[in-house]
Amino acid sequence: MKYTVIDNATSFDELIGGPEIGIRTANVILKPGTALKRGTLMTRTGENAAATAAGGKADCILAEDVDAEATGAVVYTRGLFNREKCTVAEGDTVAAHETELRPFDILFTSLKPLHDAAASNE
Repeated sequence: MKYTVIDNATSFDELIGGPEIGIRTANVILKPGTALKRGTLMTRTGENAAATAAGGKADCILAEDVDAEATGAVVYTRGLFNREKCTVAEGDTVAAHETELRPFDILFTSLKPLHDAAASNE
């Protein structure tokens, strides 16, 4: 998970949906020219990868932000992710890729509101 320290507190970006499916990663080669955000659905061809085009077949998820000069990246090849935190091509949806990602053990869940213990004690 990507953690950020905010005013002496720890927060995370919520891409990882939980520990139920162990995370696996792989290194890939990128063609420079496009900055990509963590959580982007990606398509691998051998060791090369690119953002999945609308209607394309995804098989991994970008693990870290990359700038336009990047020639390599780390992708998630297995895990449980929050669909609301994933990025897809314009006109595409995460739902359109859920079935094709299942054989790779890439599954999706949805963000859930945090339980407010103080409110439940009232």
